[in-house]
Amino acid sequence: MTTAATGAIHEIAPVAHSVLEADYLAREVERRYDVAGPVKAFLLYRGMNDVYIIQSRDRRQALRVWRKTWRPVDVVADELHFLEFLKARGFPASAGVHARDGSLYFKVESPEGPRAVALYEWAPGRKFGDCLSVPIAEKIGAAFARMHLLGLEWNADKPLTSDQIVEFKVNVPALLEFCYDRPDDLRDYPVIAARLENALLELRNRDVPVGICHRDFHPSNVHVTDDGQIMLLDFDGTGVDYFMQDVQNYIWGNLFYGFDPKYGVAFERGYATVRPFTAEELRHKELFLLAKTFRLVAGMAHSSASVGRGTLRFRSMDWLGGYIRDRARPLGLLP
Repeated sequence: MTTAATGAIHEIAPVAHSVLEADYLAREVERRYDVAGPVKAFLLYRGMNDVYIIQSRDRRQALRVWRKTWRPVDVVADELHFLEFLKARGFPASAGVHARDGSLYFKVESPEGPRAVALYEWAPGRKFGDCLSVPIAEKIGAAFARMHLLGLEWNADKPLTSDQIVEFKVNVPALLEFCYDRPDDLRDYPVIAARLENALLELRNRDVPVGICHRDFHPSNVHVTDDGQIMLLDFDGTGVDYFMQDVQNYIWGNLFYGFDPKYGVAFERGYATVRPFTAEELRHKELFLLAKTFRLVAGMAHSSASVGRGTLRFRSMDWLGGYIRDRARPLGLLP
């Protein structure tokens, strides 16, 4: 705080989300990695995590700085090790780059606490949403199914718990604060959250496969080159989920961006050529679409403390609330 008379600073205010200086990160990359200097860094975007372009003398790479969350900072190792496994199997995903000491990430202190930093291969081409194609959508779907099967191999015999499937409930208090001036949301969202949690947990007793999933796949998280090569990226949400939830995340993203449904149909068609859907998966597609929407809104409400309420600017709360309610009632998640 300051005094009115002198303006002297008596206390440093807490920080929710700092932005690390690009020049500092450029120096750290040059110090830690085998790159041809001089290295320049440019902030690409600030969001759920911060991403920088790293330009060295002979290549371009991407640097991600994770924001501080309720999870331990070293949870990023799960994503990076999974990507390393995928790369070893020849799977087209943007993987982490090893530092000189062999590590896949490092940590820096920031005003809000320790943050993880990792360097990634640059994903060539354009976002699929900027070059839509039915054959490419099928190709992406087939690759996505292969990723799920590789995830089972990578996970081996480790237990697949339901913790991440229902972790959205941690964000419900923040969602209700976010919707403080929306009485319908305040009335309905606690009911939906409780019933959605029960519905998703009940599926563990059915023929609905679970495994290692991307958990935030949509048409902007895959790049396509001019010759039709694809590369999947942004695996920072990697974790355990229903495979069909992962698929419907993509279908929902196709809808969110306003793309023709035929690209979602093609994606599912390509996926099923590698891993056919079970009857129970198909029967619960609407539940997974609802779950995607509710998770998104709750997660962004929680993140708004760090990145602002504008994270939901692409779709209004009216649109999102209507989408959730229209699906919750037929599914029995609202009276």
